[in-house]
Amino acid sequence: MKLIGALDHGGKVVMKLILIILTLAAAAAGAVGGGGDHRQQLVLRVELFRRDHPLSPLVDSTTSRPNLTMSEKFLEAVKRSNRRKDAIVRSIHEAAAGRRAAAAANGAGVSSSSAYYNIPVAAGDGEYLTQIALGTPTQVVTTIVDTGSDLMWTQCLPCTSCHAQSSPVFNPATSSTYQVVNCGNNLCRDLEVVSCDGGCEYEYGYGDGSSTSGVFATDSVTLGTGSVPNIGFGCGHTNLGSFAGAGGLVGLGQGPLSLISQLNSATVSKKFSYCLVSLSSPNTSALIFGDTAVSSATGVAYTPIVHNPINPTYYYIGLAGISVAGRSVLYPTQSFAIDDATGNGGMILDSGTTLTYLEVEAYIAVLVALRAVLTYPIVSGAPYGLDLCFSTRGMAELTLPDMVFHFTNADFVLEPQNLFFMVNTAGTVACLAMAENTGLSILGNIQQQDHLIVYDLDEAQIGFQSTSC
Repeated sequence: MKLIGALDHGGKVVMKLILIILTLAAAAAGAVGGGGDHRQQLVLRVELFRRDHPLSPLVDSTTSRPNLTMSEKFLEAVKRSNRRKDAIVRSIHEAAAGRRAAAAANGAGVSSSSAYYNIPVAAGDGEYLTQIALGTPTQVVTTIVDTGSDLMWTQCLPCTSCHAQSSPVFNPATSSTYQVVNCGNNLCRDLEVVSCDGGCEYEYGYGDGSSTSGVFATDSVTLGTGSVPNIGFGCGHTNLGSFAGAGGLVGLGQGPLSLISQLNSATVSKKFSYCLVSLSSPNTSALIFGDTAVSSATGVAYTPIVHNPINPTYYYIGLAGISVAGRSVLYPTQSFAIDDATGNGGMILDSGTTLTYLEVEAYIAVLVALRAVLTYPIVSGAPYGLDLCFSTRGMAELTLPDMVFHFTNADFVLEPQNLFFMVNTAGTVACLAMAENTGLSILGNIQQQDHLIVYDLDEAQIGFQSTSC
């Protein structure tokens, strides 16, 4: 077999994606849901590209260097992945500290909303983006898409402080359907930091130090040919950070502010799925909202979403075991347990993280198991920032092990191309696309490729199916 990164050393194959929207509208009454369900269901389909795809409008140092090889692009993504992982861990610690501060403030008679500045998630560097259209008439905005965030927001005119972005800044004054939300609105009450001066004002900070603030409003959101009215979003007049040159962020987390939660209506159900193509593919990937995201998928194995009371945004799933080349890996049984008091532990799915990170004890056990079955010379991974690397010099074909993550009720099979990546231009060194972490495990987007992944929030479950995306 050939590994990703072993092909096209001239860098023609790209690995970072943007999201461009195609959507469909659906169907007659009762066509989805069956039985007595006569909802008119809107099905939204979007096409995904990684951030340095040839069509990417991102303005950053990576896209200004088009001659990077795929292995070099992968190593840049590893650096971004480590930054995002660190920011997510900080956000978990901040959330736990915030809960303690709020409890103490309530005991002292202080409003909990002013007790601490919430840092809900890490904004990341934008591995996946989309072009959405806001308002009437529509204005196209390029935004980061993130399963680890809730708030949907975009930079807005007039700008007090706006970073450079690839698309024009949204001008709410030209939209006939734009409306500032009043402070009694449920969505406004769901914001952690709110003030009122003629309407709902928000301030939203991320674990990497970036932030957005402005007014919270509603407007029509168009995804391809499908338009959904009255979607709540932050109209950011003061925005700190670069956000990879995107105009804002679309959150797909579990919180009430996220786009997927707001789409839970009579027209679009609270479900979405995606299927990420491999890094070597020039094709796009599909992201689908609505009942079709689930009903069109057959042979999908589901695992329950695990609730973490400290971090309800993230999609936690229960990892019951790991096997390498058909043999179980032995590690402490509590390696992936969630500590309800601190929010530490557990495993999340995250679209914005490239690598998979495992709790230290389990990760070391995985390394031992892999070294026992690899037949190629081990080389230092220090130049690449990775732990397990081996030489493939002189090898026309490679025989490599697979790995299985045994989630509750669902096995997630990782083929060699989901595990190992060529890290040098000559194609003579391959490394494991995983790393260790303490306090949180993450299933990254390299491992998610060539899997259909279904997020069914109505049934509180996530489904997996190995496929060629």
